[in-house]
Amino acid sequence: MQVLEGIRVIDFTQAAAGPFGAALLGDMGADVIKVEPLTGDHFRFLMNGAWVPSLNRNKRGIAVNLREEAGIEIMKKLLAGADVMMEAFVPGVMDRMGLGYEEVKKINPKIIYCSISGYGQDGPYSTRPGYDVCAQCECGLMAATGEEGRPHVRVGSSLIDFGTGLYTAFGIVTALLYRQKTGKGQKVEASLIDTGVSFMNYWVTYYSITGKDPARLGSGHQLAVPYQVFETKDVPVFIGVNSVKGFGEFHKAFGIEHLMTEPRFQGYENLMKNRSEYVALVQAAIKNFTSKEVMEKMRAAHIPYAPVYKVSEMIEDPHVKARNMILDVDYPGLGKIKIPNMAFKMSESPGEIKCQAPTLGQHTAEVLKEAGYSDAQIGDLKDKKVIL
Repeated sequence: MQVLEGIRVIDFTQAAAGPFGAALLGDMGADVIKVEPLTGDHFRFLMNGAWVPSLNRNKRGIAVNLREEAGIEIMKKLLAGADVMMEAFVPGVMDRMGLGYEEVKKINPKIIYCSISGYGQDGPYSTRPGYDVCAQCECGLMAATGEEGRPHVRVGSSLIDFGTGLYTAFGIVTALLYRQKTGKGQKVEASLIDTGVSFMNYWVTYYSITGKDPARLGSGHQLAVPYQVFETKDVPVFIGVNSVKGFGEFHKAFGIEHLMTEPRFQGYENLMKNRSEYVALVQAAIKNFTSKEVMEKMRAAHIPYAPVYKVSEMIEDPHVKARNMILDVDYPGLGKIKIPNMAFKMSESPGEIKCQAPTLGQHTAEVLKEAGYSDAQIGDLKDKKVIL
């Protein structure tokens, strides 16, 4: 038995944060029912169809027209027997449909009702729509990313979305534990902006101590030097020196011990002050070696390192394969594709990707039958374009 087996989740979410969080619950055994309009989730068709297989694994899918009263009645019937409801609309939308928290709580007092949005359920920005990149801009992440004097860039993956999905799943599981102890349901809220602020973490404290914003150091960091990506003869490699012993071993490895005795580079303050000059000299030395040679030197010196992979290289990495982090699936309409596996392991109650993402409306009839609808009623709803 999986930990969340017997827990039913009604998933109204779209984009990335909600679907990812719901998929995590499905990984641990929850019966997640994804609700889509008859035309399909807007994101279903983006990126050559890559969105759905990755974000909606371990779910059943139904297609219901929520603009029809009969469609709302279907959802109320399903919610009456559900444990969790997840939605990711701009605040107020679910209330106008008659599916807000107060209304759903009347139907099912023990429901865990989770709302995900760009800016939260209150505050001056609450009614604004927002995506991952908006949160990256407003939480300070984008201003801290990239190189000084260069155009601003977004992080290459939807980091804030996925972080919000993780917080969402954690909040829901915590609420389920609370309900188990008290018998009470509750509302859970997560937002992209709150996640972004949370992810800036020590930078918030650093600013409060120093009055300084994070410097834009490319692949570098203010905590240490050398601590960034360096070019080699072939593949770029990150090197992270963050100890006195490692500092010495690093310079010996590349034959640049003389840099350690130069006054302008002695001591942390001087090194940070003259960082650009120092890094240029180090880079000139490292450029004489292949990535394999650089990594062997760093491995021998016990200094953290990492090659800069493209996705095409990452999925072929022997360690990624050994961790079974990439799965091959055969998805209708797309053929054989790859999706990421679960990112955490549990010794006694492991999760499982037991079914691929549903096609549009794949389980509508199945779910409605479980809710008590007859074949004739299902056929009538289909004819009236309430369901697909």
